[in-house]
Amino acid sequence: MKGWIASCVFLIATAAVAENSSLRVAALDHLRTIAEPLFEQGQSTEPRFDQFYAGMVEQMPPQARAERALELSINRFAGAAEYVVDHAQSWRGRIRPNERLDTLITTAINAPFIETRMAGFEMHLAQYDLEKSPQEIDHLIDRLNEDPQGAGPWALWSMAVIGARGVDRERIFDELLLASHHQEIVVRHWAVESLAKLGGLEVIDPLLEIAVGDASANVRERAFCGLAQSGTLHVAERYAALPGLLAIIENPQWDAQTHQWTYRALREISSAYDMPDDPSAWRELLLDLQIL
Repeated sequence: MKGWIASCVFLIATAAVAENSSLRVAALDHLRTIAEPLFEQGQSTEPRFDQFYAGMVEQMPPQARAERALELSINRFAGAAEYVVDHAQSWRGRIRPNERLDTLITTAINAPFIETRMAGFEMHLAQYDLEKSPQEIDHLIDRLNEDPQGAGPWALWSMAVIGARGVDRERIFDELLLASHHQEIVVRHWAVESLAKLGGLEVIDPLLEIAVGDASANVRERAFCGLAQSGTLHVAERYAALPGLLAIIENPQWDAQTHQWTYRALREISSAYDMPDDPSAWRELLLDLQIL
């Protein structure tokens, strides 16, 4: 190791003082061949939520402890998300919504990593003192029916979060599907958001139908977003939406905006960002990927 460091120092010094440009370039190129393998993943060493950080947060009051643990989860400290998931229910009744926690939860549920999103879900339940039980679902359904436009969005979202944690999924799915046909746009909007949060293969077809069938452009766009990147759908589940998305761009009855949203979803799911707005090209790609 000491020899490696000495070699790097020597090469840097050589490159810095060399008057011969070709020698300077050669020295830097050689340095890159040593250094680049260390950074081929495009990231530094992974920080860990170890005993030091666990001890630190355990000394904090519950509110600060919850916020700090979620913040470390967002910052990709390995083990922090699991800590939040394991402890969040014990914080029920001991933490309260505030601007900082709301911001952290919003950031967490939109993070690119599913474990961070789940940590955000658990914190949402904890801050509103919601338990993961069928009885809590009964209460949320009552809130939805009593005040669809007021409490409805929160109730739908909370049900989806509980369902995403594995509780009463079938009943929650039925309630969200029913709400997706509600006469009020705000209810349909949050039903779509909640279907994406619930996740699972069962939400793919409803989201595809809403994406082309809802009367509200905003609701339709959120359905495309749910298929493409938001919520809790895993990569394999999002891939299950590709044939349906292809059918949309191959159908000339849909307007230009719908096709634009569809192409965007196709690119987000497949990571084929250079593909043209061409149904034939997309069909060929999906055939090559053995998706069709």
